[in-house]
Amino acid sequence: MATMPSENDNAPITPGAAALTVEPPVGALEAKHAQSRRFQNVIAGDTSATLTGTHWNIALATAFGWFLDSMSIALYALIIPYLLTDFHVTLSYLTFWVTITGLIVVGSTYLWPWYSDLVGRRLAFTLNIALTGIFVVLTAWAQSWVLFLVFYTLMRACLSGEWSIAASLTAETWPAKYRSRILSFARSLYGFGVALAGVIGTYIIAPHGWRWGYGITAVLALFALFFRLLCPESPHWVRTRDRRDRVRALVRAGRDVPAEDRVWYERAAKVSIRQLFEPGQAKLTIAAIFVALTASLTWTPLGIYAPLFLSETHHWTTAQYSSWYTWFGIFGAVGYWFLGWIADRWSRFAAMVVGNLITVATIIPFSLVQDHAALWILGCVVDFGLIGVYGVVFTYTAELFPTRMRGAGSGFSWMIGGLGAFGVPYAAVWLRDLSGSFALPFIIVAPILLIQLIGLALFKVEYARRTLDSIRQ
Repeated sequence: MATMPSENDNAPITPGAAALTVEPPVGALEAKHAQSRRFQNVIAGDTSATLTGTHWNIALATAFGWFLDSMSIALYALIIPYLLTDFHVTLSYLTFWVTITGLIVVGSTYLWPWYSDLVGRRLAFTLNIALTGIFVVLTAWAQSWVLFLVFYTLMRACLSGEWSIAASLTAETWPAKYRSRILSFARSLYGFGVALAGVIGTYIIAPHGWRWGYGITAVLALFALFFRLLCPESPHWVRTRDRRDRVRALVRAGRDVPAEDRVWYERAAKVSIRQLFEPGQAKLTIAAIFVALTASLTWTPLGIYAPLFLSETHHWTTAQYSSWYTWFGIFGAVGYWFLGWIADRWSRFAAMVVGNLITVATIIPFSLVQDHAALWILGCVVDFGLIGVYGVVFTYTAELFPTRMRGAGSGFSWMIGGLGAFGVPYAAVWLRDLSGSFALPFIIVAPILLIQLIGLALFKVEYARRTLDSIRQ
């Protein structure tokens, strides 16, 4: 697949200087951060040739966030029957209100990464998980439907920003040749979060109730917070901020500023949505939106309603579908590893082709078979491809924006993806009422995945193994 021409977004203002060096001029913010050993370990950014303990700490901090995200979604899927009973509501009513409040979640998909562009990846990353832990606790002990809806929505609003912030920090600190693999590894804990939710459903929710299941999630949030407090700031973000401050000082002093740096400063000083669609960037933004939208449309039906499908259509018990959900998550985690390896070894497009075709080949039989063993196996293989490709997807979208607006660009793309998929849960319930089961909304996933592959082939954008500064910015 074709690549775009290169342009250096993070270079110092001196014409001809190489990007991301530790040679003078070093800005005030970089000099401050350079006093930290952890920052020194990642100071080369994605041009690094070696790995340190700090790189792995960032990966674990990212992984724990996705772990908690998946647990919250999986636990919600597992406790839907309990919510219907405890709060005396119908499935349509519950889904309608969760969908409506999802507008807040969609908005935060843009606001959190935009905030990370403003204050830095590390602060936004840490604050995000701290608030998540608080709202998890409040969700677990909500005594009314209204309070549950409010706290669950706020918890999801925090976790929705997790994706873009984590992808930016990891992509900007890990060596380019490992970028997709490490994001896929970190994202693979999403699968293990689903698996743990299945264990919790089997051994805690089934005998003791749903509130204790969410209580455990709050404890795990403390571990995520610990790892995030040890993360350094992104060298890419630090140098972008220093470059902005240097040019600003020259402008205010009335000194000459190279035309290229003046234009860059005007853009960096105030990132607007309009910049995402300027010549040279518009195609990349549209590609990111397209991938985010199609990915959001395909995961939601199966990720939310698979347990209910097995309960309603095939009469599985809570323990049975919770046990299956454990393996469902494990297969997804292995899918992350396998497809992330393909993405770095060959291309992002190749990995998405493999993952999508595996899903297309198995989701239709899963929706139609009756045999218990076949449901087990096909459902797990579906997740191998469907969720396994998400590490590649987030790598792909993070690579399409310059550092000065990587958070805002990624956040905007996933916000549009979320808006596009806004009515999917309710639409899935409507199709289930119309057809008699969730089989129909599951089957519709297949053609959407094929459309995604056709679109990617037409965009012809591929950045495997390239440093962020060598990519067209």
